[in-house]
This record gives sequence, structure tokens and C-alpha cells, in this order.
Amino acid sequence: MSPAFILKNGRIFDGRSFLSPGFSIVVRPPYILAITLHPPTHLPSIDLQERVVAPGFIDLQVNGGGGKYASLDPSEKSFNQILQAHLKEGTTSLLLTITSSASDTRQSALAAIRAIMSKEQSLLAGAHLEGPFLNPSKKGAHHEPWLQPPTPELLKQLANEGEDVVKIITVSPELFTSGNLDILLETGWILSAGHSTASYETAMTFFDHGGHMATHLYNTMAPVTGREPGMVTAIFEHQGARAGIIADGHHVHPAAIRLAQKVMGDRLFLVSDATFLGQKDGEVYFGPTTFRMKDGICYNQEGKLAGSSISIAQAVKYCITEAGISEVDALRMATYTPASILRTTDRIGRLGKGMLANMVILGDDWLPQKIYYQGEEVTENQP
Repeated sequence: MSPAFILKNGRIFDGRSFLSPGFSIVVRPPYILAITLHPPTHLPSIDLQERVVAPGFIDLQVNGGGGKYASLDPSEKSFNQILQAHLKEGTTSLLLTITSSASDTRQSALAAIRAIMSKEQSLLAGAHLEGPFLNPSKKGAHHEPWLQPPTPELLKQLANEGEDVVKIITVSPELFTSGNLDILLETGWILSAGHSTASYETAMTFFDHGGHMATHLYNTMAPVTGREPGMVTAIFEHQGARAGIIADGHHVHPAAIRLAQKVMGDRLFLVSDATFLGQKDGEVYFGPTTFRMKDGICYNQEGKLAGSSISIAQAVKYCITEAGISEVDALRMATYTPASILRTTDRIGRLGKGMLANMVILGDDWLPQKIYYQGEEVTENQP
């Protein structure tokens, strides 16, 4: 581990608000020792020249990056390549998303995630299962033959496979009975509604019954109408419902992002839904499907959006510079709120004494200029 050091003269965002000027961050890797007005004088210091320092970003929905795809190449080597691609963009904690897949692919992916988690403190926080219990009529880019109805037997099998690894599972509420939902609730996983035709009433029942989240707000959900308020309105209204949103300029209109943030406040958070971070334009072969990348946007053969090519850092920038979201709200949507969903605000998502020293130093363009993971500076040439 590197020796202790001090970050001074920065605009410190602690996860929920900006601190008043004058505070310094004292770091002894891998932890923050203190945030204080009176730092020790014997330690080396780094002058941030009034740049913003924030907790490392947290992404609860990552499908791939660096030319690797979690649901296509489920191996430790592949997953570490995805992790490094996002770490170099300022994401210091993430969930790898396993989309609807063949059972052996899912099992291999969960085994690889379990192996990596045994070595890491925070970079790989677990798995997000997106499927297979999704409504085929809202499948998006999911491969329909891999979608399955939720039977008690399959739910129990999945619960055993994902023990201690899965943190979130996306399901279509309209496919579930209360008894089948209870099987998933017993796992302690976060139940997220998505890829769904659920009515307002069905969605409210889902959230009342223990569902706590919604996957990529607005996308693969029925639109709001006067007579059919739908799942989006239920997400807005239910105070126990939180939702991720993809702020890449393609999935959701900036006005819709502003509306969601005004209505939901700190219940809204950012996800990248990144599959093709760093991918060049052209054809991408993804198992049985061929995707097409053009100008950073990916479509499947049906012309439907298929993941994104952004990082959380780019989503933060978009929210501030294009969607009219305040600096505080945009940064909180990438730090404290997702950490609170994972119930890990005692370790990540905040800057404070005893927290892991996962931090991003942001430039005037709101993109990371320097990244610290557990107090160690992340470099471009890291493997």
C-alpha cells in the first residue's frame, strides 16, 4: 500500500452535499482517516486547485466494456477486463449484469463473480440478474428463447445458484404470484421491476409486497396515458420505489430525466447499462444476435436499443450539462443513492472517516481527471 497523503483545496462532495471550503481529506490507503480543517503537516499533500472531489461512482447495471460482455464470455479474465474498463472511467464499484442467458452461461458467470468477489473489497459488488423472468412483449434486446416463466422450482434453483453473489434481480411483476415473489424475497435480493407491461395497480402491489426498485426507468415500460398511468406512475408515486435511469442522450429525453428527478428526488439514481463502453462503430456479434453500433448507439436487428456505450461519469456529465440536473443531485445519483440501495454506505458512496478511499477528481468538464481506488491512484496502463 502507498503511504498516507492529503488532498487539499478541493470542493468536497461527500455523497450528499458539498462541504464548506477549507476541509482536507487525509488518506491512508485503503481508507480515509479524516476529513478535517486541520490536517497533519508532516504528510505529503496534493493541491486540487478547487476541483471537485467526490466518492467513486457506483453502477448497478453493467453489461460489458473493454470489448468484453458479461453474458457472452463468463470468465474471470473477461470480467476483470470489464471491471478495469469501468474503473478507468471513475466507476469504483459495480454490479455485473447477467442478462437472460442459457443456464450454463448464467452458472459460469455467477461462479466467476463469486471468485472475484472473494479477492476484492468493493470493485465488484455482485451480480444483477436481468431475466430470465421477463415479459416477452417487452423483451427489448433480450433473446426471447432464453426468457422463462417463474416456477417455484426454477426460482429455488436460481436462489441457490446466486447465494451471496446476486444483489438485484429484474423481473416482470405481472408474471408473478405473491407466493413466487416470496421465494425471491427470502433470498434478501433487491427485486426490481422491468421489461414489463404491468399496470399501475400491479406495479403498486409489487412495491407494496417488497419490490424496491425499477430497472432503466421509462425503457421497456408502457408509456403513461390518462386512462392507463402504468408502471412509470407507480414508480413516481410509491415512496418505497427507487429507479435507475440511463442518461446517455438516447434512451431518455432530458426533459423526462428532469421530470423524474423532480418527482423522485433521491430515489432516482444513474445506471450506465453499459455493454459497449469503448466499442467502435460496426457490427457486434453477441451470441445469437448481431448488433450494430453507429455514432456510439447500439441497435439490435429489430432496431431496438441494446445497452449503452457510456460510463457513469459520462451520465453525470450529461445530467449536469444537458439535462439541467443540479451538480448535487447528479453526483448523489452516482454515489450515495446506489450505495444506499446496496446497503453499503458504511464503506462506499460517501467520503468520511473510515470509508474506503474510492474517489474521483473531476475537471471543469465534469469528467474524471484522477481516480483513486482504495487510496491508490488508478493509471491508464493498469492491466
